[in-house]
Amino acid sequence: MSHTPGPRGWRRARTRFTAICIAVSLLIGLCMSAPVIARAQAVSGGTIVGQVTDAVTRQGILSATVRVDQSNFATVTNADGHYRITGVPVGPHTITARRIGYAQRQLPVTVVADSEVTVDFALQASTISLDQVVVTGTAGPGEERRSLGNAVSDINAADVLEKSKSPELGDLLRGRAPGVTVTSNTGRLGAGPIVEIRGMSSLGLSNIPLLYVDGVRVDNASATGPVQIGFGSQNSQVANRLNDINPEDIESIEIIKGPAAATIYGTEAANGVIQVITKKGAAGAKPQFRMEVQGGSIYLRDAAGRLPTNVLPNGTGGFDSWNGVTAERDSGRTLFSTGSSQLYNLALSGGGQTASYYLSGTWQDDKGVEPNNSAKQFSAHANVNVAAMPKLDIGTSLNFVRINNHLGADGGVSAMLGAQLGHIDIFPGGRGFFPDQPPEIPQTLYDNADFVNRFTGSVTFNHRPIDWLSHRLIVGLDYTSETGQSLERFAPPDLAALLSPLSAAGTIAQVLRQNATVTADYSATAKVNLTSSLVSSTSLGGQFYRTQQDTAFLGGQGFPGPGVEAISATATPLQTAQDQIINTTVGGYAQEQIAWNNRLFITGALRVDNNSAFGENFKWITYPKVSGSWVVSDEPFWHSGFINTLHLRAAYGESGRAPNVFSALRTYLPIQGAGGLNAITAGAIGNPGLQPERGKEVELGFESQLFKRLSLDFTYYNKHTHDEIVAQQVAPSTGFPGVQFANIGQVNNSGIELQATLEAITRPNFGWTITGNIGTAHNKIVSLGDLSTVIGPGNQNIVGYPIWSYFARKVVSADRDPTTGKAINVLCDGGPGGSGPVDCATAPFVYAGNPTPTVTGSIGNTFTFFKRFRLYALVDFKHGNRLYNAIEELRCAGEIGIGLCDADYHPENYPIRYIAETNPALATNGVNDEFIQDASFAKLREISLTYSLPERVIPGVNTASITLAARELHTWTKYRGADPEVNINANAGSTSGNFFEQGIVPPLSRFTASLNITF
Repeated sequence: MSHTPGPRGWRRARTRFTAICIAVSLLIGLCMSAPVIARAQAVSGGTIVGQVTDAVTRQGILSATVRVDQSNFATVTNADGHYRITGVPVGPHTITARRIGYAQRQLPVTVVADSEVTVDFALQASTISLDQVVVTGTAGPGEERRSLGNAVSDINAADVLEKSKSPELGDLLRGRAPGVTVTSNTGRLGAGPIVEIRGMSSLGLSNIPLLYVDGVRVDNASATGPVQIGFGSQNSQVANRLNDINPEDIESIEIIKGPAAATIYGTEAANGVIQVITKKGAAGAKPQFRMEVQGGSIYLRDAAGRLPTNVLPNGTGGFDSWNGVTAERDSGRTLFSTGSSQLYNLALSGGGQTASYYLSGTWQDDKGVEPNNSAKQFSAHANVNVAAMPKLDIGTSLNFVRINNHLGADGGVSAMLGAQLGHIDIFPGGRGFFPDQPPEIPQTLYDNADFVNRFTGSVTFNHRPIDWLSHRLIVGLDYTSETGQSLERFAPPDLAALLSPLSAAGTIAQVLRQNATVTADYSATAKVNLTSSLVSSTSLGGQFYRTQQDTAFLGGQGFPGPGVEAISATATPLQTAQDQIINTTVGGYAQEQIAWNNRLFITGALRVDNNSAFGENFKWITYPKVSGSWVVSDEPFWHSGFINTLHLRAAYGESGRAPNVFSALRTYLPIQGAGGLNAITAGAIGNPGLQPERGKEVELGFESQLFKRLSLDFTYYNKHTHDEIVAQQVAPSTGFPGVQFANIGQVNNSGIELQATLEAITRPNFGWTITGNIGTAHNKIVSLGDLSTVIGPGNQNIVGYPIWSYFARKVVSADRDPTTGKAINVLCDGGPGGSGPVDCATAPFVYAGNPTPTVTGSIGNTFTFFKRFRLYALVDFKHGNRLYNAIEELRCAGEIGIGLCDADYHPENYPIRYIAETNPALATNGVNDEFIQDASFAKLREISLTYSLPERVIPGVNTASITLAARELHTWTKYRGADPEVNINANAGSTSGNFFEQGIVPPLSRFTASLNITF
């Protein structure tokens, strides 16, 4: 007899599975490393020591990599820039020092047995380092930037985190790379953002980039968490697997932005690729122990000023004002309290002569501004890398995270919405809060929780059988077990009186998800000197990705009493459901690169893919790529005195986006037939010819350094996405309901991206560095096949306009009634090619704006004083997008049955067009252009001050520093809502449309103090 396991059974099963994964991976790593470490003890050699410093300030450089060329001997510098490599073979060597933000330097060294030799490096600051190695997907450690014909943005995550104290991976990405947009759904703790690269380009599929951790594809799902079962769980699916990755464990992030760069990643890579590289130890490095302790506060900045003050006539000729925040404060209560933040991180790193290790653990405990909003996360990370043989390296990367998040409530019945639409004169039972429910109801009865156990592990084999050939195999697993729980508790008598009997009895629903992604990635590169000037690099590779997601839903209504929260105790069970989705991608590529004198590079590649979501009549797809790279400043004829580096690049490439699973299949649904027997009925018609969306992109750009101070990285891109998957209505004669997905659309994208760094002042006791980036992203729908165009209100996909543009009736003229001050003779825009203003009741819906920012960027400043103080600040901005302010329409257009705005009662004080568009009679006809508002903004996002204590001031401690950091300090915007950055449908990406802000908690502000020490 079989049965469906209950939630506890699921939890036990996933816990056992996770434990097995960790144990097996650890065993593999230990088994591989133990004999190597043992052999390392017997190897004799010499020792190289020294210091890596800034050539101008002469300060030591932290986390610089020092490597003995053509060997596995390497280490990283400590906070003073000192390093030590032991067991180096006797004889002459070349040793190289690298650090992001500096030009690399090579020096010769001769090692003598059982002796110590000192090699010091002075590195010149340079954000344009063409010798920097970046991940591209081919075999080996990667490719030098000088050989790339496409843009790759890199983020020194360890350095950024040290300055910003970003609590989540999304915050590390925000404002760091041009063309990368991070959009929040809500400011509640535990909610994750949506990351888009170069804007939206798909009409119906996800626009989220692929995510890799140490070469393994991982779950990057958005809109996860509890499901909606009522108003208390509206906007509950705000979790995002992106933020499962602990920033403390990340060394760097590389962003591959479009088809021109992502061709060899194949189908599903058209949105770009984010590569997360975790921290590792270094062979020959002494054990180093690092500890960080962080604490602080979390608060909603200027809550009373950002939430509206509502007004109503009091019947005596005056008006009563009501603000939910101040009303609660005046009565001795608090609507939004001050939360807290705690973080503890321990890390150990080092290595023997042929092995290295990095181990860390992090505990984070944040409490939000409402009692039902908190986030707890434990993360563990281990990297073990060994030289199993002189030509074989084996590495393991192990990551485990356990999350216990209580996401609070907003969007529906919440304290935020209640305060925005409330007034004591109409909701006295709820102390003025809409819908006559005090904050205790959403803040104590409603609990939307997300419980996650996640393991990501991989084993990487790098083999160099002969000097000119290297190949690599990566095998990995990403496994996520998630329980999203929506809970409405049994209400006590005082609160039950304000609820319906059904709501007061409580409800619980759980969605259980298990997601496993298996990665197998093999690649080989042969590098041959054709002549003294020409070098050929030939790469071949193949990948296998398999994702399986198992989902089950169960729940019930009506608890017997307070404190009972088990599904089995409910009176009425909710309908259960179970589902399984499997998606498989198999592909391979070939790439050839010809290099001339290490300064001119021509690359060509071809990718071939198949995906299980393709239609049965469509099997394989090919994606070509060609690129060129020229380091002009390395040419003998180059003698510019102020342009120190000039790297030109150009690329063309194609990539794809796989259809949603089951889109191509004809499906049938189970029903009950005659006599109670099982039967089926038509489900979806399917499309056997369905193929992936295909992006084709041209990219041009350059990297340059001027006056040895100013670094520039510029890119222009133009992308055409063909075979867009669009839903068409199915003819009733087919016998199938609904829609059929077909490849009939086209969308064009274009824009520019600029990253700049200026070393404004470089003095031994004072430094000033300015960093900035700006990116533009424009998209336009070119074709929707033969679909008829029907423009309605809200977000629509219309040929000639951006994806999910806003459309509305727009008032163009009105007169003011001299008696009432109200609008009369109101006329609306007659539309493109129209005869002029027309009556609003029959006016067409016209373009009202784009929900996607067309310009994004940031500017940061870093000041260093007397070698021990560092002041850092970051401002980021978005421009050109609009957001539907549903709250203002509900308040001012009488959508809740009564006007709550001053304009409703003193129209003479406001522009006549505003009064016309807030008229309830006109608003019901779709005249809401006034509420589709400019959501452009600039934010003082981060500011911090760090003091590095003198060396050895604390006995036994090598380095110590104290950092005071703050986030979300000020917003400059014309948007009239609580915050222009939130969006109730952000996590749905482009597949939903209907972008608006209603009762959403703004991003929360933080102030933290951190102590970092190393032993």
